[in-house]
Amino acid sequence: MTWFQRVRVVYQGFFLLLFLWLLARLAAGDLRDLPFAVFHHADPLSAVGLILAAGTIPGALVWATVLIGVTLVFGRVFCGWICPLGTLQHLASWLLAGRSWRESLQVNRYRRWYALKSYILVALLVGALVGTLQSGWLDPLSLAVRGLAAGLWPALPSGKPVPGGWLAAGLLLAILIASRHIPRLFCRALCPLGALLGGFARFAVFRIHRRAEGCNDCTACRFACQGADEPLGAHRVHECHVCLNCLPACPSQALRYAPVPPLPSPPARPDLSRRAAIGTAVTTLAVAPLLRAAGGGRNVARPELIRPPGALPENEFLKQCVKCSLCQQACPTGALQPAIGQAGVEGFWSPVLVPRRGWCEYACTRCGEVCPTGAIERLTAARKTGYDGGEPVRIGTAFVDRGRCLPWAMGTPCIVCEEMCPTDPKAIWFEEVEQTGRDGRIVRLQRPVVDPQRCVGCGICENRCPVGERAAIYVTSVGESRDPLNRMVLAPPTR
Repeated sequence: MTWFQRVRVVYQGFFLLLFLWLLARLAAGDLRDLPFAVFHHADPLSAVGLILAAGTIPGALVWATVLIGVTLVFGRVFCGWICPLGTLQHLASWLLAGRSWRESLQVNRYRRWYALKSYILVALLVGALVGTLQSGWLDPLSLAVRGLAAGLWPALPSGKPVPGGWLAAGLLLAILIASRHIPRLFCRALCPLGALLGGFARFAVFRIHRRAEGCNDCTACRFACQGADEPLGAHRVHECHVCLNCLPACPSQALRYAPVPPLPSPPARPDLSRRAAIGTAVTTLAVAPLLRAAGGGRNVARPELIRPPGALPENEFLKQCVKCSLCQQACPTGALQPAIGQAGVEGFWSPVLVPRRGWCEYACTRCGEVCPTGAIERLTAARKTGYDGGEPVRIGTAFVDRGRCLPWAMGTPCIVCEEMCPTDPKAIWFEEVEQTGRDGRIVRLQRPVVDPQRCVGCGICENRCPVGERAAIYVTSVGESRDPLNRMVLAPPTR
């Protein structure tokens, strides 16, 4: 291993450990102002998707332009040196496959179907253009967070299972196992971020350069190539991960990584069929409305669709959420869970609040602090609670099920929901009555009643309700601040 390969391995290890450490600290509820979303802020795929879908880009995502600039100079160094999912695949290949297999011409040769990632990129960008942002599904950063947070963390001691976690974990595991057969197969054939960076890398200043007079066509450079870019002959610079494995493999030292003098000639286009690319775009245009319509569409208010505080109106929220799961990891009570059926097909795995799993802490704003795309606005505690003089941010309203509530239905004293209510004055008050029991004794009861003008829908009442598997008080999305149409029609007070 040469010195620059050692440097690359050190960089890969550092960025992978940094990624895992930040994710672990986020899940552990670390209150320090750490850059939990730093990798996502430098994600060009999210930035381009937001520009097309929502016509906006959060300030933090401007860092993606830095990565694009680095790619224009050095090529796809993010893929080979920084990407945590790429490093995990590299590690899986090294652990699961022998060197004679993973460094063989049979495995590392280029295959035309590797262009599939470019068609995936076309589909995702066209979908974003018509308002359906689904790039997070195959974005390597979001994919890695989902797989680890929903698959690995729940398997650890004190870990809690995540709805649909098997799907996220299975996808990540399949990608790693595939690297046993073809190293970094996901990077080569499926990664839309790699395809996007490859488009910029075609213009890179630094690249693998071959001295024709020194090359004896031995093909040794192809054996350990991580990207199947085949530096021998017509170098596919858009496929190169800048792993630099080919340099020490060349027995005649005819390869070097350096600026190419004179200026590079106009780069060749990726191996794409124009007809197939147009067909992909047209198919996406046909499928996107079906995704929006599935599950009732965006404009249908669903009682169980309780979004995090600060979430944009549903139409805008789905244009900006990349399903990265960072907000779900940041939630200190575990209330935010991936949507499985609550938000339809288009909103699959977007965050929803499940009160029976946890509640929204009254002054907590962690979900908005870590959201990399602005789908959840960054709120202050004063703004969320209304202590700044404005209306508090509401995510829903609680309702008492009088057929299950202990004081209402069973004549049994219980005041848990009122005790837990965090608002001031409390949104739950008591109707005090005296009731004669079956044995003739008089029982003094305090029956809970919800004041919808004060309830913010935090869900702690539902979470702490002692009535079995289905609480006697429950929260629905009606009354949420983000949707002026999802309201209850309240009669004016009588005099």
